[in-house]
Amino acid sequence: MRSFALLALSALAASVSAKRIVVTVGGNTTDNPGAVFDPQQLTATQGDVLVFNFTQGNHTATQSTFASPCTAAHFTNETINGFDSGFRNAGNKSAITTLEVPITDNTTTIWFFDWNTCAQGGVGGVNINDSTLETLDGITRNAIRLNGTDSDSSSSSSVSGSSSATHSSTSTSATSTPSSNDATRALIYGGSAVIPLILAALSL
Repeated sequence: MRSFALLALSALAASVSAKRIVVTVGGNTTDNPGAVFDPQQLTATQGDVLVFNFTQGNHTATQSTFASPCTAAHFTNETINGFDSGFRNAGNKSAITTLEVPITDNTTTIWFFDWNTCAQGGVGGVNINDSTLETLDGITRNAIRLNGTDSDSSSSSSVSGSSSATHSSTSTSATSTPSSNDATRALIYGGSAVIPLILAALSL
């Protein structure tokens, strides 16, 4: 009986200590796209609940990985059953909605992004270990480098899977050029072989 009471008390204490951590989604991103999430970086313990509060604009809160900051986590790692709010159009605070994400492991960093601003740095993280190379600045640079629209990032993004079709079509057209040249050469050589026969016939 006493052990049951102790168990109940410890469960109650855990639920009391658990926090609801609100991340406002849809801040002013004109000067800082990362401000789409406020706060952009936060710390949570096991049992806490992350509450994404969509207040303005049309945005998402989608879990990703450090290596692929603007791609839903389950597309790059099937073992991650990541969260994805889908687009939440809150207008100008006229259609506020929330997404709750329970923290089940506080030893692993959870990265997330907004589909609309990720390429400009609209990313965030929970329990970021700043003593590693995987920092908020790092994932922000990754997001801009891999998904930006300037010429440097476009050329680097051509290595990614999304541009493989472009590369294959380019290589196909490149390989088809020699075959058309071969056909042209065959026509010229064939024509030059016929000319002496025509001249011989005329001389008769």
